[in-house]
Parts: sequence; C-alpha cells; structure tokens
Amino acid sequence: MLFVANLGFNVDEDGLTALFTEAGINVVSARIVRRRYGRPRKSKGYGFVDVGDEEQQKKAIELLQDKEVSGRAIVVKIAVNTPQEEDGDDKPQAEEAAPAPAAPEAA
Repeated sequence: MLFVANLGFNVDEDGLTALFTEAGINVVSARIVRRRYGRPRKSKGYGFVDVGDEEQQKKAIELLQDKEVSGRAIVVKIAVNTPQEEDGDDKPQAEEAAPAPAAPEAA
C-alpha cells in the first residue's frame, strides 16, 4: 500500500488510478481521503494506492516521486498505517483515558 500526498483537491479516485496506470503500474485499488463533513465531501489532498507487490511499490516510487500533477509535486511513500475506515477518518483512535481517581474523603 502506498501513501500519496500533496495531491490537488480536484484529483479523485479515477484520476489517482490513471496517474499510476499511465506510468505502467498495475493498480489494485485507489482511495482519496475525504473530509468527514460537508457536501460534497472534499478531498484532504492525499490518498492510498494498492499496487500489489513490493516490486510494483518500488517502481511506483521511482517513477512518480516528485512528479508534477496539477501544478504540485506529489509525494509517494510506502504507507506505514493503512486506512482502517471507509468514512475518511484515518487518524489513529486515541485510547480511552482511565477515569480520574476519586478525591480522598475527609475523615
């Protein structure tokens, strides 16, 4: 899974897929991360592309790193944490805080 950043806000999943396939890279799936609220849900300017194996990942990084797309030099990296939810909120969930200890009672 690859992380692709600095995308123009008008790039959609089809455009992201086309960017990779035009470079000769097989795309298994592509997803643009969108804001959680609003109509339409606007792009956050980054996404994830699954290109299959490690060889394809390396090829994609070599060919597309710093490539200018819509006037922006895109960033392509191997994703460390892949998206968990389809709703566009890819931030790691914070652990629930333990309840605060009760104040000592006066005797």
